[in-house]
Amino acid sequence: MSGEGGAQPDPEQSACVLVGVRRYTELEPLPAVANNCRALQSALTDPRIWGLSDDDRCRTVLDPRTPDELIEPVIRAAKSARDTLVVYYAGHGVIDPHDLTLHLTLPDSQPEKPHTAVPYEWLRRAIIEHSRARRRIVVLDCCFSGRALGGMSEPPSLRSVASVEDTYLLTSAAENVRALSVPGEKFTAFTGELVDVLTNGVAEGPELLSLDDVYRQVRDSLAAKGRPEPQRQDRNEAGTRPFIRNQARLPARPEPPAPFWRRRRTALATGIAAVLFCPALVLWQAGANEEAAGVCSPHAALLAYSDDLDKSQHRGRDVQGLSALALTEGDRALALGDNTPVLLYEMTLGGPQLAGLAIEDVTTLTEADGAPHGGEQFDGEGLVDEGATVLVASESDTGPSLTRFRLSDGRAVASLPIPDNFRPSVNMESLTVTPDGRSLYLGLETPLVVDDTYRGQGMLRVQRYQGTRGGDYELAGQFGYQADAGLALVELVALGHGELLALERGYVAGVGNTVRVYHVSLAGLPDVSEFTSLGTAPSDVFPADKRLVVDLGDCPASGATARQEQINPLLDNVESMALGQEIVDGEQRGRHVLHLVSDDNGATTQTTRVYALAVRLP
Repeated sequence: MSGEGGAQPDPEQSACVLVGVRRYTELEPLPAVANNCRALQSALTDPRIWGLSDDDRCRTVLDPRTPDELIEPVIRAAKSARDTLVVYYAGHGVIDPHDLTLHLTLPDSQPEKPHTAVPYEWLRRAIIEHSRARRRIVVLDCCFSGRALGGMSEPPSLRSVASVEDTYLLTSAAENVRALSVPGEKFTAFTGELVDVLTNGVAEGPELLSLDDVYRQVRDSLAAKGRPEPQRQDRNEAGTRPFIRNQARLPARPEPPAPFWRRRRTALATGIAAVLFCPALVLWQAGANEEAAGVCSPHAALLAYSDDLDKSQHRGRDVQGLSALALTEGDRALALGDNTPVLLYEMTLGGPQLAGLAIEDVTTLTEADGAPHGGEQFDGEGLVDEGATVLVASESDTGPSLTRFRLSDGRAVASLPIPDNFRPSVNMESLTVTPDGRSLYLGLETPLVVDDTYRGQGMLRVQRYQGTRGGDYELAGQFGYQADAGLALVELVALGHGELLALERGYVAGVGNTVRVYHVSLAGLPDVSEFTSLGTAPSDVFPADKRLVVDLGDCPASGATARQEQINPLLDNVESMALGQEIVDGEQRGRHVLHLVSDDNGATTQTTRVYALAVRLP
């Protein structure tokens, strides 16, 4: 029987629908998607590969305007196929904020309105209810496409949306990972490798390649380039049966042109990459004039960066894991390590150009009796200088803590209360105090379990304390904060009067880090501490005024190098931020120096890097 055992699926009893959305009215256009569909149709209709009848058995649907225009061709193909049904979608993928399910966008889909996109569940049901095929293959090339897989990581209430028997589901990325496309490349990263396998085959592979053979080759090729790895779900061993002819085992075609995608080997090494298939598009394209001036944005410029502390030692101890920074006086600062023993570094920054950046001294923080603080579970992430003392926020697995230490001997002298709803959390990440010392802000890195996300944007809480610097502080309400999709809140700097700078950071394997600094205002926002879940809170509990000050990826690389893939080699795992004095002369007069520090986590693939930027404050 065709499609079983050792036989290839019968193309006369099979059907394929290739859906691609390349043009959008509100979201970023995806021109590579059209090339994806054309190349896949050419490959699947090629008699040497499979041999579907062009147009009759393999239909391309570009830019469907309505759910019906997307779903109806799938239904018709599902009804006609007796052997194998293939359904492919490429476009922006978004997540519904309420049930966290995957939605496939249409040309008029809007970022803030998930109901303008098509739930993947609709596509799944169309295949289940109308398909008579023995095998069904679903391929999704979009952000968060792995969410269609369901699985153990999903909330118990979320039913797997891929529970189709005899179905092979192949996705371009994991559930919380963005798909990738590189400017100048003809295809998206995932589909480019898929087309490559279809048209060029697998060396030393069998004469007939199974879906698993294709998946492994695509996965290995993407992994070798450091790009997001695809995911799969196989129902009833659909992936083990033959699918296409292995072109590597066939005689060469006469005078074959070198495939375009094989000529584009520069990929991320060019330093110009884009995360696509999501509403946010980030490009780093610094020109020569920007390189010279250090321009990062209308509000910021890069003054200098230094790797002098990277993999260095002070008095025989490795300098690593710097996760919090607090300026003290003049050109001096304190930096907190996030491991044990708990080390507080005293350092000289070396001015706006970081000339002479160095560790001057180090203090070990302990309990009041001199015993090691936090045991093996300490993970210090927030730091506030109080003069004779410092406050340290820890997100350890044994429970969050906010502790005051004496600088003279490093011993703990007091602890501040932690709000009850923060106690189950292990992600207290940011700590800052207003210039007058009356308000202290403690921020979460990611949402509490009971809170929610909206289109992948974390709904976070920031706890405010009221009191006096070096004295008592009491809980004084919580504010809501919404981080960008895929990013976490890792640091805050209080400016006063409810105004803050917020540092957001994210990481995508094969793409690298995203580092953004925003100006936000919490003034006038309601107290959200009474909301059990921010998912039920009204939208006006989040800052309406969230202005981008700088995306570090938009700064000139300035000769920086990276130990892992980055869209800009200047980027790394930035975790801490501190605002310095106003610049009183020169080209950047009137701006303030903003220091950032990256945490190398003691890893050889990351760098301890200190940055100095000139930023314009509101």
